[in-house]
Amino acid sequence: MCGITGGVGPSAPTKQLLDAQLTSLDHRGPDDRGTYVNAGIGLGMGRLAIVEIAAGKQPASDETGRIHVVFNGEIYNYRELRHELEQHGVHCRSLSESEVIINLYLQFGLDFVSKLNGMFAIAIHDARDNSLHLIRDRLGKKPLWISQLKDGSLLFASEVRALMLARPDRTLRIEMISVVMQYGYVNSPNSAFNEIQQVPPASVTSWRNGKTNTFVYWVLDFETKIKISYEEALETTKELIEAAVSRRLISERPLGSFLSGGYDSTVITAYMAKLMDQRVQTYSIGFHSAQFNEAHHAREVAKYLGTNHHEEILSPDPALVVEKISHVLDQPFADSSIVPTYLLAKFAREDLVVALSGDGGDEVFGGYDRYLATPILQRLNPVLGVAKFATKVIKKSPLGQNRKMSRAGTQLKAMPSIAERYFSIQSLTQREVLQNLLCSGIYEESIAIDFRNHFNQGIEFSKLNQLVHSDFSYYLPGDILTKVDIATMANSLELRSPMLDVNVVEWGVSLPDKYKINGFETKHILKDVARSLVPAELIDRPKMGFGIPRAEWLRTGMKEMVIDTLTDNTASQRGWFNPIEVKKTIDIHMSGEDKDSQLWPMLMLELWARTWLD
Repeated sequence: MCGITGGVGPSAPTKQLLDAQLTSLDHRGPDDRGTYVNAGIGLGMGRLAIVEIAAGKQPASDETGRIHVVFNGEIYNYRELRHELEQHGVHCRSLSESEVIINLYLQFGLDFVSKLNGMFAIAIHDARDNSLHLIRDRLGKKPLWISQLKDGSLLFASEVRALMLARPDRTLRIEMISVVMQYGYVNSPNSAFNEIQQVPPASVTSWRNGKTNTFVYWVLDFETKIKISYEEALETTKELIEAAVSRRLISERPLGSFLSGGYDSTVITAYMAKLMDQRVQTYSIGFHSAQFNEAHHAREVAKYLGTNHHEEILSPDPALVVEKISHVLDQPFADSSIVPTYLLAKFAREDLVVALSGDGGDEVFGGYDRYLATPILQRLNPVLGVAKFATKVIKKSPLGQNRKMSRAGTQLKAMPSIAERYFSIQSLTQREVLQNLLCSGIYEESIAIDFRNHFNQGIEFSKLNQLVHSDFSYYLPGDILTKVDIATMANSLELRSPMLDVNVVEWGVSLPDKYKINGFETKHILKDVARSLVPAELIDRPKMGFGIPRAEWLRTGMKEMVIDTLTDNTASQRGWFNPIEVKKTIDIHMSGEDKDSQLWPMLMLELWARTWLD
C-alpha cells in the first residue's frame, strides 16, 4: 500500500516537488520512500510495507531501465500471475508485485490489466515512446487523481492535496457546493476544482505527446442472469466469498477484522476464523447512545467465533473529532459515517496494519432498504402504464374537458419514475429547501441530470439492477469507497474488502433478483450464508447503520462550533449560503426539530474551505 505521485511532460515534477508531495502523503506510506526523475518524467512513492517487505521498493524498473512503475494497492493473485509469466519464459528477479506488473505489461501490453484481481492505482512510464499509463481498479477502491497543464504535462497523485502542491492555479468548481449539499460527496470523476479530475474506475488514462485518452477495460454485466437452483447458488456464494477472504489473508504485518456483528462483517470474520491458524483479532467501537451502539452484538459474535475481541465505547469531544477529520479531507465530504470509520481505524491501528471488512455486501447482494421498492414498483408499473395510456386517450376525448379528469391525468403524469424516486431517496435535502439555503447562482441541477441520464442507460436491466447499477456508478465509488480509503489511510491502515472481489461482484449481480430480495427481506442469500456460519439469533435483527448521534452532537458538543463557523463573517462573505436561512435552520435545530441533514453538510463544506481555500 502506498501513496503515489508524479507527472510527465515539460512540467514534470522535480525531485524537490516530489519530496514535498510525498511528505503530504506520509500517512499513506510511512515506511519507505522512493523517487525517479529524468528528462520529462518524475515518479514518487511512499510505502506502507505489508507483503514482500524486503523486495517491494518503488519506483520499480525493468532490466533495461526503460519501464518504470509506481503502484498503490494490492494484487491478490500476483503469485499466480508470476507463475503464468514463468510459463511464458519470463523470469522475475524478485517476488514483488511491481515487478510482476512490469513483466505483465511487457508481455501483454495494457491488456494485462484484465488479469489483475485486487485494489490498485498504477502508473507506468514507458520510455520507448515516452508514454504514461494510469490505471485504476475495477470498482475505484484506490484513488487516482490527475491534472493536465496548459503545456500538455499530465500530473497524478493518490490525493488531491499532493496535486495542490503541483498546481496552485486551480479554480473552485462552484457547482460542487450544491452537489455536496444534495449527496454528501463530489460526484466522480470530478473534484472540487475544475483543473483536477479522477481516473474513472475500471479505466486506463494514457498520455503521449501532450495528449490523453481514456478507455474502459471492464464493464459489469447487469443483464445476464444465471439459471441455477437456490441451493446451488448458496453453495457457490459461500465458496466464492471464502476464496476472496483467503486471498486477502496474505500479510507480513499484523492482520485482523472490523466486526460490527452484522451479516457482512460476521461472514468475513467467520471465514477468517476458519482459514487462519491463529485467533482472529477483531475490533469494534460504539457510543453510549444505544441507537448507535452495536458493540454488544459484535461481542456476542466474537465470543461464538472465538476471536480475540477488542472493543471501545467512545465518549469523544465531537467538535475536536470533526475538526481533526476536516483536516484529513482534501475534498468536501459530508457522509457523517466517516467519523466512526475514522475512529475505528484509529483504534485498530494500535495493533494492526491490515484489516478486513464487510464493505460491499449491500451493493453486491441487495442489502439496502431502498432496494425494497423494487417489488412494489414492479407490481405498480403495469397498472401505471395502463393508466397513463388511458389518460392520453381521455385527454383527446370530450372527457378531457372535465376539470376533475384533467387534474387526475396531470397528477398521474407527474408521478415520478424509478430514477426520480431513487434520486429523491438519495438526496439529503429537498430541492426547495436547498434553493432557499444557497445564495443566488449556487444551486446546480447538473448532478440530477447526469444521474437521470445514467439511470436511463440501464433501463434494459431489472428494476433491482437499475438501482444497483446506479450505486456501483455513483454511491459506491463516490461515497463508500472514498470514505473507507480516507479514514483508514489517514491512520496508515490498509483495509481489504472481500465482498468487492471481482469474482464475488460478478457472481452477485448475475444472481436472480429473487435470491437477493425475497419478499421484503433484503440480502436474502448473504443472510443465509451468515446463518450457516453462526446461530441465526446472533445476527437476525434490524439493520443498524454505522452512524453517530449526529443531531444530538450538533445541539450539544458541537453547538458552539456550528454557530461560530456558519454565522461568522468568513462564512457569510464566502457567498455560498443565505445567512438568514442559515440562522433560521440553526435556531430550528437547537429548538429540537432535527435539521442535521442540512447543517452537517454546510458545516463540513465550510470547514473544508477554511482548511484548503483560505
